[in-house]
Amino acid sequence: MDLNRLLIWMVYVSCSSLLIVGLTRGRAAKGWIFIAGLLFGLTLFLQQVFPQQAGLISGAVWVAMVLIPQRGSVRINQLTWRHQFRTARRWAQVLRLLHPMDSFWQWQRYLRAMEFAQAGKLAEAEAQLLPFSQSASLMSVVARCQIFRFRGDWQALMNWMTQEVTKETVMSSSSLMTTYLMALGETHRLNEMILELERFQPRLANVAGRDYWDFSRLIVFAFCGQPEIVTRLLKGPLAKLADSAQQFWLSTAAIAAGEKETVQQTADQLIASGDCLYANTLLKRVPNVCVDNQLNDYSRHQLKAWGDTLFSELQDRERQQGQVLRSPITLGLITINLAFFVATILFGGSTDTVALYTLGALIPAEVVAGDWWRLLTAAFLHFGPLHLSLNMFGLALLGPFVEKMLGTWRFLISYLITAIGSMLALTLLTVSNIFVTPAAVGASGAIMGLIGTEAAIQIRILRQQSSKVAAARLRLIGLFVMIQMIFDAMTPQVSFMGHVSGLVIGFGVGCLLKLQYMTSISRQTVVNS
Repeated sequence: MDLNRLLIWMVYVSCSSLLIVGLTRGRAAKGWIFIAGLLFGLTLFLQQVFPQQAGLISGAVWVAMVLIPQRGSVRINQLTWRHQFRTARRWAQVLRLLHPMDSFWQWQRYLRAMEFAQAGKLAEAEAQLLPFSQSASLMSVVARCQIFRFRGDWQALMNWMTQEVTKETVMSSSSLMTTYLMALGETHRLNEMILELERFQPRLANVAGRDYWDFSRLIVFAFCGQPEIVTRLLKGPLAKLADSAQQFWLSTAAIAAGEKETVQQTADQLIASGDCLYANTLLKRVPNVCVDNQLNDYSRHQLKAWGDTLFSELQDRERQQGQVLRSPITLGLITINLAFFVATILFGGSTDTVALYTLGALIPAEVVAGDWWRLLTAAFLHFGPLHLSLNMFGLALLGPFVEKMLGTWRFLISYLITAIGSMLALTLLTVSNIFVTPAAVGASGAIMGLIGTEAAIQIRILRQQSSKVAAARLRLIGLFVMIQMIFDAMTPQVSFMGHVSGLVIGFGVGCLLKLQYMTSISRQTVVNS
């Protein structure tokens, strides 16, 4: 497998997906559209001028201008959820040099304002945001909302948003939607808050915006006095929230449930912690009236439906999670592959054909002659470090989930069946002169088998219950398989039939083997009536 060719393929796929996503988002993604188009054109040019180095050059540019900014954006969001604004601002300072076309320049000033507000320096925080608030951009709306929030003046924020900001503008930003819901809650417009969340749900309840969907439900359940559900969210998907934010929302739920004496105590704790973002809101909060008297029948019904769905959804997410360090068979398989790789180096090198033959590479003629053991050993040998790295990455990514769902021994059996089965398929096709493969090594057939097994498992999950996570994973699997097949067809060194056979065998195994980890949905949310 040639690294230069692989990098070229990776850049084209990445830039194509960026262009498609960017064009659907419009002006909000103009920077990414520009970078993707520029890199696409650069790669085409380099292929004509420097074909042997095109992938290495464009790959390096891709890492600097696409991968690092993308991962940096994720990191900034993570730090912001945790209220680590100073570290997030430093990330933004670096990223603006690599990707100057998008919002990294604005983020630096905005995060500086949040840093001041967190320290209780409200005048300095407002001074940072005032330049934004004078423009007509979306950032201007966000900045003005934050100024109201810093002051704890939710009624003024509510009046401004309803009179000066259109619903289309609010719905164009996840941050604005959650701010609007919070303003409705703080001004005790609970029935309206529930209706607005219902309106916002299609925009918020997707994989990309899942954090904001969880947060928006946290807001609603807190203001409607549901501390049990708030606690479940804070222990689950929103555990990454800063401690001060978690204190605030637990206090909000407790207050709404009737424990009003916690206001001053929580505000004092927030100020003492050095995080004053929520302190003004708590101190200026108007004593709440009884939530039960505010909610109408429709709101009660909707709250119960959301609560039941939430518990089902959280169980679904928990089921989909798998960790390499808690997956002994996956770790064992990776170790065996690494051991075989070290052995090939000791025998003469990982790209030495004699060493690979000696240790058990698949030679169909030798298998027919009696060396059946090669069907297994070939799946643990790799031609060079790149081949090994890609397959071990795939095993570490896919193995934990499949191992969790099947159990350790069934997972091992499924892996060995797909590994041997894909090699056997290559042997039979070669002997029959249908698709000749003189020699083969690698875990690729078994990795494709894992993809097929996971697809079968996700389909079985969908048949039992509605699962957005399973549906999203299936779409991702379909996209990956399509890209892999195109890549295989364009790369002669890659075994197309080995991948296809592994995928088919893995899917069959996933359909037949019993699942160990299945979650029944039994939790029902109770809303006082």
